[in-house]
Amino acid sequence: MTASERSASLRWRRPALVGLVALALVVAVTAPAPAATGAAGGFSDVDEGDWYEPAINALAEMGLFEDTLCEDGFCPDDPVERWVMAVWLVRVLGGEVATTGSSRFVDVDAALWWSPYAEELADREITLGCDTGPLRYCPDETVNRGQMASFLVRAFGLERAESSAGFTDVDVGGAHGADIDDLFAAGVTDGCADDPLRYCPRQAVKRGEMATFLHGALVKQEETDGSTTVEISADVPDADLTDVSSGITVNLRSLFTGDKAVMFWFWAEW
Repeated sequence: MTASERSASLRWRRPALVGLVALALVVAVTAPAPAATGAAGGFSDVDEGDWYEPAINALAEMGLFEDTLCEDGFCPDDPVERWVMAVWLVRVLGGEVATTGSSRFVDVDAALWWSPYAEELADREITLGCDTGPLRYCPDETVNRGQMASFLVRAFGLERAESSAGFTDVDVGGAHGADIDDLFAAGVTDGCADDPLRYCPRQAVKRGEMATFLHGALVKQEETDGSTTVEISADVPDADLTDVSSGITVNLRSLFTGDKAVMFWFWAEW
C-alpha cells in the first residue's frame, strides 16, 4: 500500500475511532501495602522491625483503628477489649453497618458510637454475646485467645480442620476447641508455644497480636476466594466510555476490581 493509500485509509477509519482511550496499569495485591517509611501507621509506640508492624501498617491504611486508639498511640501490648474487637472485625469485613438506635445487649448503651458494630457482629452471627438471661456482650472485658479463634473462624468462614492440631492445653470438645483447630489448619496461628504444642486459650489477646491475627485471616480469605482488595486512584475519572462500533457504554472506574489500580489516561484521536 502506498503512502497516499494508507493516508486515505486512515481518513476513512478516523470517525469510528475517535474517543477516549484509557491505558491502565493495574497492580493487584492480596493485602494493603505497608507504609514505606516511619513508624507503623504513624504510631510512635510501634517500631520498625517489630514482628506485628507489617500487619498494623496494612490495617492502619484501611482505617481500621480510627477512634479505637489509646492515649500513647497504638498500645500493641495492651489487651483487646470486646468492644474494640467488634469495631475491628466489622471494619475489616466491610459492608454497611446498620444504625437502628437500639441494642439487643442489656450492657451496651445504644447511644455509644460503637454500639452499631456490636449489633452488626451479632446480626452476622459472629458473636453470641458473653452471657444470656439477660443477653450481654461484656464490652469492657478482654478477648482471650480461645474467643479470638471463634471470632475469626466465624467472621472469615475458615474451613473445618480435617484433624486436631494436637494442642495439649485445648479441650477439643470445648466451646472453642474446633475453632482453634480450624485457625491452626488455616495457618493463621502456630500456637503460643511448642514442646509440647500449646495454644494458651485463656490468655488475653494483645492489640499487636490481634492485628497480626486479623491480617493473617484476611490474607487467607483472599487467597482462598481469589479476591483482591482494590483502591482505585482518585485520579481515575468517573466517566462513561462508549465503544462506537458496538454502542456499549461502560463506566471507567467500574472497569477495575481488586485493590490497587493506577490509571493513566489520555485522549487519543486516530
